[in-house]
Amino acid sequence: MSNLLALMGNSGSALDVLQQALSVVQNNVSNASTPGYASQQLNIGAAPFDVVAGAAGGITADGLNSSRDTYADTSVQQQLQTLGLYTAQAQSTGTIQSLFDASGTSGVSSALNNLLTAFSSWSASPSDEATGQQVISSASALASSVQGLSQSLSSTAVQLNQQIGSTVDQIDSLGAQIQQYNVEAVRNGNQPDPGAAAQLENNLENLSQLVNMTTLTQPDGAVTVLVGGGTPLVIGDQLNSLSASDFLSAQPPPANPAAPPTAHVLDSNGNDITANITGGQLGGLLDSRNRVLSSMIGDGQQPGSLNVFAKTLADTVNGILESGTVSTQAGAAAGTALFTYNNADATLAAGSLAVNPAITPGQLAPVDSLGNANGNANTLASLGNSNTAEGVVNGENLVEYFAGIASGAGQENQTAQSNQTQQQQVVSQVTSTRDQISGVSLDGQAAEVLQLQRGYQAVSQVLTIINDAVTSILELVPEQL
Repeated sequence: MSNLLALMGNSGSALDVLQQALSVVQNNVSNASTPGYASQQLNIGAAPFDVVAGAAGGITADGLNSSRDTYADTSVQQQLQTLGLYTAQAQSTGTIQSLFDASGTSGVSSALNNLLTAFSSWSASPSDEATGQQVISSASALASSVQGLSQSLSSTAVQLNQQIGSTVDQIDSLGAQIQQYNVEAVRNGNQPDPGAAAQLENNLENLSQLVNMTTLTQPDGAVTVLVGGGTPLVIGDQLNSLSASDFLSAQPPPANPAAPPTAHVLDSNGNDITANITGGQLGGLLDSRNRVLSSMIGDGQQPGSLNVFAKTLADTVNGILESGTVSTQAGAAAGTALFTYNNADATLAAGSLAVNPAITPGQLAPVDSLGNANGNANTLASLGNSNTAEGVVNGENLVEYFAGIASGAGQENQTAQSNQTQQQQVVSQVTSTRDQISGVSLDGQAAEVLQLQRGYQAVSQVLTIINDAVTSILELVPEQL
């Protein structure tokens, strides 16, 4: 009789274990779409069976088994870092590209062509005040276009600096959540918590989209997060917040003290770690701000291509006009500079380019130094020709040089978009692989339910047999009495 009761107890315990397993399945199904969740399975073990020792056997629940694969998770995080980089580059360079008119029908390209056309008309009638006035008007329109483009690019730089600051704040916020996970993991003795593990993985994936990082899991369950190749963001219960700032680097000393400040990321001790941020959205924003934009508007060490264009334009036109005279008459006045700009710093030319406010058509000098009546005017009209020696920058005339600035912006965006598209496919592949390993398969969970159902049926049959046996025994007792 005692053996039957022990067997009944084992059956009850088995039902409890099966109920726990069913609860795990239910939790898996409920979290099938939860970001970062990995499928769980209850480990069911065999209890010792020894008749002499009184061990009746049965089954036991031996904790949860997680399908999470660290290598697969790390692969997803690494690819998300690259996707974040390309996505930020595509978005920011798209904004920069939009400031240029690729068709050449508006903006600086159009205004430059209009000025060259005005010079050509003036060369045909150098003494005509109307054509001279058209030169001044066209030059003013060109200067305004250059100034406007410079201001738009500078505004974009400010916006990118703000986005960089916002991204750093997001990184710190995610770091704080990971820090809290570490506190709870250590407090709970590193006991498995599928919900907390899912939230951690989701936070790590979100963080990897923002910045290049690596993680290390400690024996106590805490996660160490290093960003930028080794800068600690989270160590145990300690958060080392990052910060964003914009300034001119002191080393080497800036050649252009008035240049727009570049963006920087500092660690918790104030050390500049900008050069180490090479991935994630933060890396893409820094690249677009400090490399792409600085190549146009300048920084502490370079004037920027737009400033080179403005300075070359002004110096070339002014030099030609000032080298000649306003007429072929003896003692005629020398020409007057058409453009003005702030030459106190190499990065100020484009933003300050303007037409001399005091100049009049009669002060323009069409006569060259050799006395040719329209020599200067012809030279100015030919500035857009590739074979002229005037106004050439790196072997390109002014038209070609500015076209190169515009096409460079377009190429940056095209490359970033292409990289983004390809990387999205890579992320989809590694995510799919990871989900196959650790994601919740509803078909698999359905099969698990069927197995548990069979277990319930088996235990039920055992209990039925025990019930029949006990009933039979109890029926025999009165007869013996």
